[in-house]
Amino acid sequence: MTTYDNSRNKKLIPDFFTYFKSILFFLMVCTTGFILLNTYYLMTRKQDNTLTSAPKNASPNILKGLHLTHHYKEQKVFSIYAKKASIKNKRIGFFRIGGLKQLELENMIVDYFEPHEESSGLAPKNGHATNESVDLISHFSRASHSIPVLKNKVAGFAAYHATIRYHHSNNFLTIFNAPFMEINHDRESLGFQKNVAVHFQKKILLCKNLNFEVKRARIVSNEKYTLINNGTIQKGKGVCMNLRLERIP
Repeated sequence: MTTYDNSRNKKLIPDFFTYFKSILFFLMVCTTGFILLNTYYLMTRKQDNTLTSAPKNASPNILKGLHLTHHYKEQKVFSIYAKKASIKNKRIGFFRIGGLKQLELENMIVDYFEPHEESSGLAPKNGHATNESVDLISHFSRASHSIPVLKNKVAGFAAYHATIRYHHSNNFLTIFNAPFMEINHDRESLGFQKNVAVHFQKKILLCKNLNFEVKRARIVSNEKYTLINNGTIQKGKGVCMNLRLERIP
């Protein structure tokens, strides 16, 4: 009886070691797999953060998702949205001047609501209302000073892929679309460049460049233009129109 038990025990010992080696191998495989999965996760998460974060050499004067609104007597008079706002050296022609800074917006959409006659101006500190305080360029200036990235005074305002929706007091709408827009040096007009489209009702004005003289409420261009009026096409060179795309002297 004792001999049988000893032989049985000798047979069980190799089986036990084989089973133990199998378990140990299984644990090693699981541990290795766990380490590999965590390493892959960390590498992937680091890559995602790199793609979504700003570059190391990016300027700190950058703001994404800009949206500002101005109200007067509980009515919205101006709103501006841009995908990105940044401060860059002012561009003059093909060059940027290092000493001058300008605010640049990307994918800008502006809504401006023309004031009614009874509210022709906001009251400044001296108590007198002025048209200057409510025109479109004045609202651009207010918006510029409200943007957090502006630490110093800027010498210009420009926008890429710009849309301005000018709401008339009678609820009609004039829409400007251009790849580039800037406030001109006279600070009284907006310059639209690189193939501009102006829409009013069933009229569309197309030209390469034009100026919107804000205080005079007129559109001026010295270049070739195409005017589509309810399906009728007119072409010419040099045009002066009001915001309803009607010719004026």
